[in-house]
Amino acid sequence: MSDDQFWKQYKTKKCPEYGVDVLKYIKEKYELYQEEQEKITKFHIWEEMGWAGTRALMDSLRMVSYPHCISIRFWKTYCEDEGVRAICQFLELGKPTLFLELLDNRITALGCEFISRSLHPKMNPTI
Repeated sequence: MSDDQFWKQYKTKKCPEYGVDVLKYIKEKYELYQEEQEKITKFHIWEEMGWAGTRALMDSLRMVSYPHCISIRFWKTYCEDEGVRAICQFLELGKPTLFLELLDNRITALGCEFISRSLHPKMNPTI
């Protein structure tokens, strides 16, 4: 049920709100879920989506309090600091995300500050 809620939130609300296209990776994962009922647990994205695309994705996960995400790996998505803020807002829900990789994403010291706050022991991180 949560995968359907996530998809609806992502495709019909957040992507249009931020003026971005649905990511091919997310569409393929959702189609696989529909066929095999395999939950989406890994968000490993290497296509450029910018901060707005990152925000659309992470806000959708956060809005439905998505419980199945165990791995977020964004390589050259260029999420920048605003995208990192959205990722951290999702992480702060305390869901069982075990891995976070953000490689070559144009993150500055501000984005690193968002990450450090989310990983602070007071936040009880699962990573």
